[in-house]
Amino acid sequence: MRRTFLLHRAVGALAVTSALALGLSVTGASAAGNETGSVRSAAAGSIRSATDLPPLPQPNSHGLTLKSWSPVAGYGDRMADATFTTVAIFTPRGGTPWINPVQVPVKVRIYLPAGYRSDPARPYPVLYLLHGGGADFQQWSQSDSGNVAATLAGSAFDGIVVMPEGGRAGWYSDWAGGTDGHFAPQWETFHVEQLLPWIDANFNTVRGRSGRAIAGVSMGGYGALRYGGRHPELFSAVGAFSAGTDLYQANAQKIIADSMWEVGASIGWTGLLNPWYRVGGDTLHRMETVFGPQSGRPAVTPVSLALHDAYNGYAGKLAVYAGGADGTGETDIYGWNHTLHENLDSRGAQHRFCTGPGEHSYQYWTEDLKDFVSLVYGTPFAQCPNGWGSPTP
Repeated sequence: MRRTFLLHRAVGALAVTSALALGLSVTGASAAGNETGSVRSAAAGSIRSATDLPPLPQPNSHGLTLKSWSPVAGYGDRMADATFTTVAIFTPRGGTPWINPVQVPVKVRIYLPAGYRSDPARPYPVLYLLHGGGADFQQWSQSDSGNVAATLAGSAFDGIVVMPEGGRAGWYSDWAGGTDGHFAPQWETFHVEQLLPWIDANFNTVRGRSGRAIAGVSMGGYGALRYGGRHPELFSAVGAFSAGTDLYQANAQKIIADSMWEVGASIGWTGLLNPWYRVGGDTLHRMETVFGPQSGRPAVTPVSLALHDAYNGYAGKLAVYAGGADGTGETDIYGWNHTLHENLDSRGAQHRFCTGPGEHSYQYWTEDLKDFVSLVYGTPFAQCPNGWGSPTP
């Protein structure tokens, strides 16, 4: 059986290659190559880009300090990157950090609906899209991967898309331990406690649970299920595309443990070749560095969260997608997601489960996203995406 990887496995300690296990491109060394126009540092009060991006009334708030707000080339005033610093990325852990400063820039890409500037009083729903392992905040918008502008064009979704950085192997967790360099990312804190209210404070959003959905691919699918299961009061819909769902499986633990040594706490190219960003030790130590003691694993594992009714409040707006159902392609992913499906069924949690033959690639995930937004914001398609037939009841 060919192992399906949740993480770009070809990112080594001394080099980065384009032969990544997710079949996705490694992004550039700096997001600056994708920006155009003037980038301004944020000061107190409202900030506006020199290229007429929407003003941000509370740029430095909710634990975030905005360093720049700049457009992405080719999208006019509809797509822009916000660069922050926050004590959540990174926090000292286990000794004196070997990097200085400890706080490093972290980016969030934001895609606005076509009518956002012309109808400033209208509140818009927000879709949070989480990237996969080995990638970064650009993955969902790049033309050779998520291509979100084209993917959502003509869909039922007319809202704001937020694509945050999650680290090459951050696993959408507040790390319980630290890297070999004595610091740790707190991704759940950054995303849930800081970024989410910052978005509501700076954009015209539908405030509250009804206005928010979250989805992700691979490692990001785990993140969507994790955040959706742990914070059901914040989201009204969850989409998981080829997600990691079962932290108890030995092959899943090996993937995670390997990622701690190969890319560790790196963010894009930041720290990728720096040994202090890595986590040594055995598999148990690396797993506990990210997820904490084994006794707490049920609280961060989707298959366990399902058995504790964490997803029952989504009223059918929970969608799980996986290839590998015919014994080829992402077979590990299929098995983990089928277990999640069975656990959801056992607790009476309404959900959409779509499976069939398929690989671990955006060829399938962009179609999954179209299906998900139809389920959440429009009329659900009668058939699953990717030619997979009807949803499994």
